[in-house]
Amino acid sequence: MRRMALASSSYEVQIYQADHWVLDSCFESEADARAYGKRILSGGKIEGIRVVRDWARPDGRHVETEIHQEFRSVSNSIVISPIDEAPPLCHSAEACFGVEGRMVMNRLLRNYVERIVVTPTEILHNHTELKRLLDKDNLVPTAVGRVAVLQAEQAGLDSRSRRDEMFGFLNSVTERARAAAARKDLPNLERVGFRPAFESLAAKEDPESCDFLARALLSRDLVQMRNWLAKLDFLGELVRQDGGLTDRPLTLIDGVIADVLGAPSVAQELLGLQGSLAEALCNLIDLSRGRLDVSRRAEDDRAVHLNELLAFHDLDETRHVMIDLVRRQLKSNQPLYRADPGQEREAFLRVLRRVTTPDGLIGGGGMAEALVLRYLRFLEGGGAAGRRRAMEEVCGLYTDAKEGLRFVMALSQSDLGRQHADDVARLLNSLTGDPRGFGRFVDRSQPIKINLELFTKLYTQVRDSATPEPLKADVAENIDDLLVAYIHDCKLVERIDNPSDPLRHRANRLMQLCAPGTLQSRKALALVRERVVSHLRQPQFEQKYIADLTDPTLQQTALREFYRLLGQAGLT
Repeated sequence: MRRMALASSSYEVQIYQADHWVLDSCFESEADARAYGKRILSGGKIEGIRVVRDWARPDGRHVETEIHQEFRSVSNSIVISPIDEAPPLCHSAEACFGVEGRMVMNRLLRNYVERIVVTPTEILHNHTELKRLLDKDNLVPTAVGRVAVLQAEQAGLDSRSRRDEMFGFLNSVTERARAAAARKDLPNLERVGFRPAFESLAAKEDPESCDFLARALLSRDLVQMRNWLAKLDFLGELVRQDGGLTDRPLTLIDGVIADVLGAPSVAQELLGLQGSLAEALCNLIDLSRGRLDVSRRAEDDRAVHLNELLAFHDLDETRHVMIDLVRRQLKSNQPLYRADPGQEREAFLRVLRRVTTPDGLIGGGGMAEALVLRYLRFLEGGGAAGRRRAMEEVCGLYTDAKEGLRFVMALSQSDLGRQHADDVARLLNSLTGDPRGFGRFVDRSQPIKINLELFTKLYTQVRDSATPEPLKADVAENIDDLLVAYIHDCKLVERIDNPSDPLRHRANRLMQLCAPGTLQSRKALALVRERVVSHLRQPQFEQKYIADLTDPTLQQTALREFYRLLGQAGLT
């Protein structure tokens, strides 16, 4: 990248690559930036350029203004974009409306949707837009053929039969869109609002038709907006109506917001200029969780508004699309830190830390696979041996064994993890197979109660995961053994069941460990229950239990509460 000393105002030349803008050079004068942009565009190797003025305000905030954009003259013909992933095999037209199918439409028809500024939802639910696409060159047959080939390869089917089945779906969708366009009794969205319109439809239509017609209503307004951010503003306002949408109306709006975020240029428009791909990905991850740092953004910044929506509303499909964009960028060939290749590894670590949470790896198996394939670029060897080493080294980057375990568990649910099932099993066994290794899973500076809760949470995450059996059961049992070893090491039962304390206090503390949601692993729970049962079996237990109480009413209350706890723990 060409760099010069920057004044308070600088001019950045960005080049258009595939589906987004990338910083190429910085200049102190607008004239130099424009001249450079014109020169590289005329070279015929890039598709487009834009010049952005970056003004540093005295308070440290940056104001960015696009002052010039230009693309090379290209043919009016539009071709599909290459993809190597297809949505899961489906056998009904209704599946075309699902998020995975619409994501593939956005990627396949990238050039079309960007030129027309139309979402997959609008195409599928507005007959005029669908007909416009069907009439565009050979675009639809080519796209259907590509998906049919990929799905047939994955499922071991005949691609021609699959293609014919998909054209059947398309015909069904076309008829539904035509019928919706002919309806004269549909509510007016602008006049009544989205929730009342949805409730009006729900009162007289079956659920499937209601959803389709509600999306058709949305599409009627959206097709009038040939600007991505205008669509986003419109949809955001609908979410905020009447104190905030919930339930099915919110889910339908969420799907269309997801479509808008799936358009190639929108995420970059929202985030603005970024110092590196790694920075952009980290900010996109934060935005998807409603946790973007907006301290240096203006109140009317659309990223601020979307951040609030994602923080306070269940926009699951929107989050899914944003995280999938991160995943695909990680798998791409673009450097995470183009300006300084020496910082590429540190950039990778920043992304790794950002997708790692106590609730699991953001993006699940797909993200774990993308991280391994990205890390593979740091290694000299490739092939199966290189992938195996990359898996091991990415796992080794975690200082907390719980995070490393969650990463490998996620990896086990990916295509790469299934291809390397033996290597994944070996990694998981090396992390959890020796009960003496419990020290890697606990923080000695934390209270025992906190470590116990985190250990139990890890156990439930493994138990409830989609990791294939019998691997999942083996790892869960290993964690149970680690937890039992920790309980013995910190003398937890002995601390709780201190003979110098009244029996009532000791028994109650033990029962709290046995309560639902506290200890959940079989062996750890059995360890504590065994001590409870030993108390119950001693002679005159009830008299000893209430011996520290003198009031008969309090004695009876205490006994009732204890037996209630016994019942909750399944010990009665």
